Amino acid sequence: MADRRCVFIDFDGTFAQHGVAPAEHAEAVAEARANGHLILLSTGRPASIVAPEVAALFDGVISSAGGHVRIGEEVLHDERFPAALGRRAVEVLLRHDVAFALEAPDALWCSASAAKRIRARVEAPAPGSGSEAGPGADPGAGAGSRAGIGNGPRDIVDAVRVPEDLGACSFAKISLWESRVPVEQLAAEIGPEVGALPNSITTEDTSSGELHLRTVDKADGLLRTAEHVGLDVSATVAIGDGLNDLGMLRAAGTGISIEGARDEVREAARFEVPGPSEHGVVTAFQRLGLL
Repeated sequence: MADRRCVFIDFDGTFAQHGVAPAEHAEAVAEARANGHLILLSTGRPASIVAPEVAALFDGVISSAGGHVRIGEEVLHDERFPAALGRRAVEVLLRHDVAFALEAPDALWCSASAAKRIRARVEAPAPGSGSEAGPGADPGAGAGSRAGIGNGPRDIVDAVRVPEDLGACSFAKISLWESRVPVEQLAAEIGPEVGALPNSITTEDTSSGELHLRTVDKADGLLRTAEHVGLDVSATVAIGDGLNDLGMLRAAGTGISIEGARDEVREAARFEVPGPSEHGVVTAFQRLGLL
């Protein structure tokens, strides 16, 4: 067996395609864990849209792009928008008539109209794949498939809740779409504490993307976990394909990107492997000697 490793795997576009993970990936995770390695999911999704059967495959789940860290049943970190900042974000998005979802570990908080638009997007699949599929991402061709682990877009729809007061909701991140102003402008209007990431499907679409706290990064989840389990950072591995994986890939002892990722993501990695349809996680584990 190789020296004990702690592996962090992105979900959409890395471990799964359109919210469904191939059985081969699940089997590789089980075998690597049986060999003594720690395997964690590290996703931009909130925990509320990670299917229980997916979460159960791993030793822990880092969700909300590092905002929420759970190892076993222990929550190590749970960072959310401060109340005043969260209310201001909601006010700005409502003023611009943006469709959005407030991402929390227990729900996707939406207005009634946004909930309706989410359901409409999920029920009208179109081609495409995303690095971090959220409520505003294209659900893709996997909506009717259960060939693997996970429920595809249904995991998103099932988490949607419509509260009486969106501004009072506690949340870690915001997904948005159909905005008439660029995502970066929305972030600037809300405040300097907020950063923006473009749409995970196409960087040309400035009307969709996500808003996050600048203090939160997947790298933080990696570092917290390594310290918690007593492993040196040199023993960590990160696998991802998106811009929100950059910090994690750079922080890890070994970074692995997915073929077709943006140049800056590939440059942060030691090597690259295929996407989920070609079982790239299996390839990565084999190259690392984890299986």
